[in-house]
Amino acid sequence: MNLRKKWNQAESLVIEYLKNKWYTFIEQNFTIRWGELDIIVEDNNSRIFVEVKDVDNTQDLHNYISPKKISTILKTILFFNQRHPTEKQLRVDLVFVKQNTILHHYENITNQ
Repeated sequence: MNLRKKWNQAESLVIEYLKNKWYTFIEQNFTIRWGELDIIVEDNNSRIFVEVKDVDNTQDLHNYISPKKISTILKTILFFNQRHPTEKQLRVDLVFVKQNTILHHYENITNQ
């Protein structure tokens, strides 16, 4: 299976997972020159930007995203919110997928 197809399957799985948790789907793969937001959803209080990682290895998931990657995500969020303003709180979540299974959903990774 090619890598793009694998990512698309992982993202589709996460979108369904989030919809089942009553999140409202907003957008997938919002891309600008310097970054991409995998999935954007909302609940009553928050706009949530979800980074999806399809992993083969489950070692050290806590350190899987570098500070540089988080910085890029935050800059991309600022750009998105300039185009689509909201009064809701902003949150970044991280979801790990392995072999078409959700391994873990970390909420609010930038405030921990």
